[in-house]
Amino acid sequence: MPKLTDELVQETLSAHLQDGEALKHWAFGIKQPSILLMVPLFALAILPGVIATQMLTKNYLIGLTDKRLIVLQVKSMTNAELKALTEYSNEELKASTVSFKAGKLFTHLGVESAEKPFKAKFHRMFSKGNREHAVAIGEAISAS
Repeated sequence: MPKLTDELVQETLSAHLQDGEALKHWAFGIKQPSILLMVPLFALAILPGVIATQMLTKNYLIGLTDKRLIVLQVKSMTNAELKALTEYSNEELKASTVSFKAGKLFTHLGVESAEKPFKAKFHRMFSKGNREHAVAIGEAISAS
């Protein structure tokens, strides 16, 4: 099964837009389980470690509009089936602690919120524009 494309990511996020809202930036990211959990599983055997890591990894599509940040948890990198939807209004982002770090390989984004925390990393190799969009989202939400 092919991985998600920029067009499919935009299409999936567009289904969650409100009237008059336009998608500015979008990106695909993941949150993997703690390395402290993965190492013992890999030590037991490679296959259980791989299976557990795949099952515990969360996949996200995020989109930024002029009004809010939309976070869709999807089934996998190849399947945009929606598992959960979280959204942060601009006011919520201003009231929350936002973390943003753009490294050479990954861009890390996080929103520390008591009700709906979010943290993920965005790999530059997902698509040609994934890093550019993830950095733009990070800069926009950390400035708010």
